[in-house]
Amino acid sequence: MDQTEINNWARIAVDCEAAGETDSVFYERARAIALGEQDPLAGFSVIKSADFAQAA
Repeated sequence: MDQTEINNWARIAVDCEAAGETDSVFYERARAIALGEQDPLAGFSVIKSADFAQAA
C-alpha cells in the first residue's frame, strides 16, 4: 500500500469520526491502516458476484 492510499484511509477515518460513525468494520480498518497497523481484513479473500453465480 503506497502513501497516497494510506492518506486516503486516514481521511476516511477522520470523516467517520466527524460523522460519529465509529462502530463499523470499515472505520476500524481505516483507522488501523492510517495508524500504520496491520489491515484487519488482510487475511480475507474477496468474493465477486460472479463467484456466487457459479456456486448456485
